[in-house]
Amino acid sequence: MTSADQLRLASEFDPATRDQWQAMVDKVLRRSGVDVDGHDGPVEDLLASATYDGFAIQPLYTADDAAPDAGFPGLPPFTRGSRPDGTVATGWDVRQRHADPDVDATRRAVLADLENGVTSLWLVVGAAGVSPDALPDVLADVYLDLAPVTLDAGADFAAAADALLAVHDDKGVQASEVRGNLGADPLGHRARTGTPSDLDGAAALATRIVERYENLRSVVVDALPYHEAGSSDGQELGCALATSVAYLRALTGAGLSVEQAARQLEFRFAATADQFGTIAKLRAARRLWARVAEVCGAPGAGSPQHAVTSSTMTTRRDPWNNMLRTTLACFAAGVGGADAVTVQPFDAAIGLPDGFARRIARNTQSILLEESKVAGVIDPAGGSWYVERHTDQLAHAGWAVFQEIEKAGGIAAALDSGLVEERIAATRDARTARLDAGEEAITGVTVFPNKDEKPLTRRPEPAVPSGGGLPRVRYAEPFEAALEARS
Repeated sequence: MTSADQLRLASEFDPATRDQWQAMVDKVLRRSGVDVDGHDGPVEDLLASATYDGFAIQPLYTADDAAPDAGFPGLPPFTRGSRPDGTVATGWDVRQRHADPDVDATRRAVLADLENGVTSLWLVVGAAGVSPDALPDVLADVYLDLAPVTLDAGADFAAAADALLAVHDDKGVQASEVRGNLGADPLGHRARTGTPSDLDGAAALATRIVERYENLRSVVVDALPYHEAGSSDGQELGCALATSVAYLRALTGAGLSVEQAARQLEFRFAATADQFGTIAKLRAARRLWARVAEVCGAPGAGSPQHAVTSSTMTTRRDPWNNMLRTTLACFAAGVGGADAVTVQPFDAAIGLPDGFARRIARNTQSILLEESKVAGVIDPAGGSWYVERHTDQLAHAGWAVFQEIEKAGGIAAALDSGLVEERIAATRDARTARLDAGEEAITGVTVFPNKDEKPLTRRPEPAVPSGGGLPRVRYAEPFEAALEARS
């Protein structure tokens, strides 16, 4: 069959033009009572929605909405993914978080997760989770060569790292098979708590790890403190990039090469119910890091991404809706190319999740991977004019934030001076104002609340260390308090 004989869809119709589409938009808006004549500019601007990063989401994208060439998966600038085959062969890493200080309960929850689809563990260690001394009991029945562990130990990262490595040694795991991340993130801890950053300690740990553990990472570039304070996507990207540069400086200053330092890093970002925003953010993050690595002399140094469903979007009232929010976020994280994804249980905003909530969280990922085959296509959003343009705009927004932080002396200085808090507070206030005005909605709280709802109760989760650092917000919280006051 020649190409002339092949079916050509819509070939009998004249090509549609933008002018025709604009005329139809004009007609619909007038019928809806919109003052089209009083608007100065293209009629479609009335359908555009503003972002908190200063650019607008348009109702229509075409080939005229140019964006830089995204390249190929597995090659710089890694916009389309960190690996040539994406996650097609194995799916992304299903990583579950554990923060219950009850050692027996955590051990049981860990085993239940690993027996039912989870492929790696994210353990909170220290004041906000299990004690470092309890790691041998928690991991007693875990095959650590098959299930990597990522730690989150705040200021206690050195003690937690030693305890975890000792468990590996006791189990006879060869150094070459030790994977995961020891979770040193002194700058993230500084952002949360306001306490000084132990960059020297993180550098010393990384230097020790490089000498023996070729597949183990030691440092996390955690952007969650900024997201959970109310940042925009661009601010989250810029703060993460500034943090990564600070860690590169610290690790190379301790004697590592740029390539060795880069291999010690893992990035952590929030995934939200803004599906396309999350996809674009993860793609932009890889592009930005590729540019930093290139300038620093390590082109091709990709670092894995860990996406975590957002805490700011969760609700305590009508928490069942959180299942829908996390499903959207997980889907977006997978499509956006995240290497590991954590779905927070729907009751995580209330307290320590129960077994049912944990099961739903891991099964959300199993359905997307095993039934929906979301990982079966490499960069499925690539080539979309909207996604490519949004990715480019977020990359520029993140780079501008990064440059401002660097001009202020780096991320530590920008945190100390209050610059980061000031910029994020402006975004947080703008979003709160839109919620107050009804321009944004939180289903089950600001719209369609169940006034007769019977609240869920859970054991309280240990308090995350805080103090003089960035606040942690849930946008539903003040509205939930108002509903409780009226009931």
